[in-house]
Amino acid sequence: MSIQVALTAAMETIPDCVAAGYVDMETGMLLGTSVKDPDASDVLDTLALAAANLFQGRGVVAFETMLREAGGDASETPGFGEIAVFSGDRLIIFQRTGEYPEHVVCYICSNSANVGLALTKSHLSLGPVAAAV
Repeated sequence: MSIQVALTAAMETIPDCVAAGYVDMETGMLLGTSVKDPDASDVLDTLALAAANLFQGRGVVAFETMLREAGGDASETPGFGEIAVFSGDRLIIFQRTGEYPEHVVCYICSNSANVGLALTKSHLSLGPVAAAV
């Protein structure tokens, strides 16, 4: 299955999802996209930079270090696994893949989406999307 097909299938299960992208943070490239809303395609172009800053920015790395030192994060994997951002009329979900820690799947949903369901469904789709790479 191609990454575009996997992203499209994931979008079908995530409520009010209008676009999805698969980002390689090391290269800053979008490795795959799927778009329902043409207005959301413009946002996908900036997702790679946003994902890298969210997961690898100095402030986030310092915060993660503080959590580990305080004993609040016992995981072996580096960094945050998921970040949800509310921006204007959008909910943007960023999820780091377990198989490829430098890869992030991004889903853009309208802000009318049920947040809990969107997070659950996006988490369930992470394995099949990562397997398509």
